[in-house]
Amino acid sequence: MGCAGGKEAKPAPPPISTVSSAPHRAPPPADTPEVIERKKREAAEAKRWEEEARRTGPPAPPKPSLPPGATEEVYKRYMQEKYDYEAWENKIILLGRKMRKEHEEGAQRA
Repeated sequence: MGCAGGKEAKPAPPPISTVSSAPHRAPPPADTPEVIERKKREAAEAKRWEEEARRTGPPAPPKPSLPPGATEEVYKRYMQEKYDYEAWENKIILLGRKMRKEHEEGAQRA
Protein backbone atom coordinates (compact mmCIF):
# COMPACT_ATOMS: atom_id res chain seq x y z
CA MET A 1 0.00 0.00 0.00
CA GLY A 2 1.17 3.44 -0.73
CA CYS A 3 1.82 5.61 2.22
CA ALA A 4 2.68 9.26 1.81
CA GLY A 5 6.08 8.69 3.35
CA GLY A 6 6.61 5.19 1.97
CA LYS A 7 9.82 4.06 0.33
CA GLU A 8 8.28 2.53 -2.76
CA ALA A 9 10.43 2.46 -5.85
CA LYS A 10 9.40 4.88 -8.58
CA PRO A 11 8.70 3.33 -11.96
CA ALA A 12 11.60 3.64 -14.39
CA PRO A 13 11.16 6.23 -17.12
CA PRO A 14 10.59 4.86 -20.61
CA PRO A 15 13.79 4.37 -22.62
CA ILE A 16 14.78 7.24 -24.89
CA SER A 17 14.98 6.20 -28.49
CA THR A 18 17.59 7.83 -30.69
CA VAL A 19 15.89 6.58 -33.84
CA SER A 20 13.11 8.76 -35.13
CA SER A 21 9.75 7.08 -35.42
CA ALA A 22 8.79 9.38 -38.28
CA PRO A 23 9.06 7.87 -41.74
CA HIS A 24 12.22 8.80 -43.63
CA ARG A 25 11.68 11.43 -46.27
CA ALA A 26 13.84 11.80 -49.30
CA PRO A 27 15.50 15.18 -49.76
CA PRO A 28 13.72 17.48 -52.20
CA PRO A 29 14.90 17.19 -55.77
CA ALA A 30 17.54 19.63 -56.93
CA ASP A 31 16.31 22.64 -58.87
CA THR A 32 16.38 22.31 -62.62
CA PRO A 33 18.34 24.86 -64.68
CA GLU A 34 15.04 26.50 -65.67
CA VAL A 35 14.01 26.92 -62.03
CA ILE A 36 17.44 28.32 -61.11
CA GLU A 37 17.23 30.82 -63.98
CA ARG A 38 13.69 31.86 -62.97
CA LYS A 39 14.79 32.41 -59.35
CA LYS A 40 17.71 34.56 -60.53
CA ARG A 41 15.40 36.66 -62.73
CA GLU A 42 12.92 37.12 -59.88
CA ALA A 43 15.68 38.14 -57.45
CA ALA A 44 17.07 40.66 -59.95
CA GLU A 45 13.60 42.08 -60.57
CA ALA A 46 12.95 42.41 -56.81
CA LYS A 47 16.30 44.16 -56.35
CA ARG A 48 15.53 46.56 -59.19
CA TRP A 49 12.21 47.55 -57.61
CA GLU A 50 13.82 47.93 -54.19
CA GLU A 51 16.41 50.30 -55.67
CA GLU A 52 13.61 52.26 -57.35
CA ALA A 53 11.80 52.48 -54.00
CA ARG A 54 15.00 53.78 -52.35
CA ARG A 55 15.17 56.57 -54.94
CA THR A 56 11.51 57.59 -54.64
CA GLY A 57 10.75 56.69 -51.00
CA PRO A 58 11.50 58.52 -47.77
CA PRO A 59 15.14 59.43 -47.12
CA ALA A 60 17.29 56.90 -45.30
CA PRO A 61 18.08 57.61 -41.66
CA PRO A 62 21.74 57.22 -40.72
CA LYS A 63 22.72 53.62 -40.01
CA PRO A 64 23.40 53.38 -36.26
CA SER A 65 26.57 52.00 -34.77
CA LEU A 66 27.28 51.03 -31.17
CA PRO A 67 30.69 52.07 -29.85
CA PRO A 68 32.52 49.53 -27.69
CA GLY A 69 32.10 50.01 -23.97
CA ALA A 70 28.88 52.01 -24.36
CA THR A 71 26.80 53.01 -21.36
CA GLU A 72 23.24 51.85 -20.87
CA GLU A 73 21.89 55.20 -22.09
CA VAL A 74 24.00 55.05 -25.27
CA TYR A 75 22.83 51.46 -25.81
CA LYS A 76 19.17 52.48 -25.42
CA ARG A 77 19.63 55.28 -27.96
CA TYR A 78 21.40 52.86 -30.31
CA MET A 79 18.55 50.34 -30.08
CA GLN A 80 15.97 53.05 -30.85
CA GLU A 81 17.99 54.25 -33.85
CA LYS A 82 18.43 50.63 -35.00
CA TYR A 83 14.67 50.09 -34.73
CA ASP A 84 14.00 53.26 -36.75
CA TYR A 85 16.49 52.17 -39.42
CA GLU A 86 15.01 48.67 -39.69
CA ALA A 87 11.49 50.14 -39.88
CA TRP A 88 12.68 52.34 -42.77
CA GLU A 89 14.18 49.28 -44.51
CA ASN A 90 10.86 47.44 -44.17
CA LYS A 91 8.99 50.43 -45.62
CA ILE A 92 11.32 50.44 -48.61
CA ILE A 93 10.84 46.72 -49.22
CA LEU A 94 7.06 47.06 -49.04
CA LEU A 95 7.11 50.15 -51.27
CA GLY A 96 9.18 48.26 -53.85
CA ARG A 97 6.71 45.36 -53.82
CA LYS A 98 3.79 47.77 -54.16
CA MET A 99 5.45 49.59 -57.07
CA ARG A 100 6.19 46.28 -58.81
CA LYS A 101 2.61 45.09 -58.37
CA GLU A 102 1.20 48.37 -59.71
CA HIS A 103 3.56 48.17 -62.68
CA GLU A 104 2.53 44.58 -63.45
CA GLU A 105 -1.19 45.40 -63.12
CA GLY A 106 -0.75 48.41 -65.41
CA ALA A 107 1.03 46.25 -67.99
CA GLN A 108 -1.78 43.66 -67.88
CA ARG A 109 -4.46 46.30 -68.48
CA ALA A 110 -2.65 47.76 -71.46
